[in-house]
Amino acid sequence: MNYYELFYDGRYDELVAETFPLLDTDKDAERAFLRLFLTKHSVVLLDYDKTIAMLIKHAEQGNRYAQYAYARWQCLDCSGENSLWISYRNMKAAADQGLPDAIAGLAVTYEYGDIGQVDWEKAEEMLQQAAKEGSELAYVYRLKEYCFGKCYREPQPDKAAELADRLLTENEQQGIEPNGLWYYYRAAGNEPRLGRTHVIDDYKRALEKGILSAYFDLAVAYGYGDEITKLTETPEFAEYILQGEAHRSAEAFYMDAAREMHRYDILEQEYRDRGIEADKIPYNVLDASHEYIHSRMTHAAMLADISAWEQLGDMYTDGTYGFERDNEKAFTCYSNGVIHNSPSCAEKLWKMMHKHIIDRDLDYQDGIAIMGARWGSKFLLAETVIAAQEGRLTEYADEIAKYYEPIFDAPEFTLDDDEDWQTTIDDMLRDDDDYPDDSLSDNDSKWDAWA
Repeated sequence: MNYYELFYDGRYDELVAETFPLLDTDKDAERAFLRLFLTKHSVVLLDYDKTIAMLIKHAEQGNRYAQYAYARWQCLDCSGENSLWISYRNMKAAADQGLPDAIAGLAVTYEYGDIGQVDWEKAEEMLQQAAKEGSELAYVYRLKEYCFGKCYREPQPDKAAELADRLLTENEQQGIEPNGLWYYYRAAGNEPRLGRTHVIDDYKRALEKGILSAYFDLAVAYGYGDEITKLTETPEFAEYILQGEAHRSAEAFYMDAAREMHRYDILEQEYRDRGIEADKIPYNVLDASHEYIHSRMTHAAMLADISAWEQLGDMYTDGTYGFERDNEKAFTCYSNGVIHNSPSCAEKLWKMMHKHIIDRDLDYQDGIAIMGARWGSKFLLAETVIAAQEGRLTEYADEIAKYYEPIFDAPEFTLDDDEDWQTTIDDMLRDDDDYPDDSLSDNDSKWDAWA
């Protein structure tokens, strides 16, 4: 039986049922099962009452594959209050039994400090061990790092393309069905240098291998070409969005919502140009557009798209696109973005607490700051430094220094000449039109501490 076809067809629950009894004896079954847990959307879409319940049962009985799969589901879905602890406990149990992908998953726990302190050295050692033992998850994390950068490290897309090409060659030489993610990251690595239209074939191959994220990249490639801002709604552009939604691609839902938001903005501007005030616009003219945006953006968010959670939070904050202003709902949306490791959602969540729009205790606020710093937010890194200067977050002092020193103590760094940094601090702490705070003046004490 070709287990990979079940993955490519989106028959994820059937894939688990077919492969699980054979994982210790059939390498193809094992590989197909483990590849299912490499991508967020396929994990999020697993049936909870049937498939996840079965994995939980076997995880409790000590099965390492079930422990690993349940850990990945908890880590990527993050639907429970103790998801990270449950994920860590099961991932460690599977890693202790020698499952290479579990070793890689545990390494990332230390990389980002999901449970306790960050330990980059231990994470790197474990990732190398996992890769040496054949973990594809270890290579996925490395490819993401090369393509998109992480934690104050710049992207190295050429290295991503090179590594992905090597992995494809190795799969071919070993007679292994190619992993679609290798095509995806080869395309993502080559895109900055070659342009979107030159990597379409690799994105198509990734899509054929079940990588749903490629729907978004193909829609962008056909809709925007190698440009950045001008959208041409080609037949291919519409086709990949519709197909992506049919296959429950979060990115496709998000792009569809964003496209409708753009249309709505144009329509609203046309009414303004005609001198028609918003409250005079017939309700049914804009209502359908509002409902469409709500539906598509909510679908994207529920499929764990962090940009969608942020956009929904912005809509509730600003009261736009038919949303009523609701700070509690905005806070919830940004919180869901934080659960899925969004640094920009962490910044907005922190800002709401800092401005007392939503009150939480200072420990919670500091916790958001340290998480955002771990994910690469320079603004929240600055806040962790200030918190440490004020006697808080002292247990993270060594970790904060690791992030802080390479950036701010570098010979070429001068605050006065760094417009990006001045803009970041000024905009976030002083010139916030959404959440005005009269206590922040040009001589604000936080700025003094930072400077």
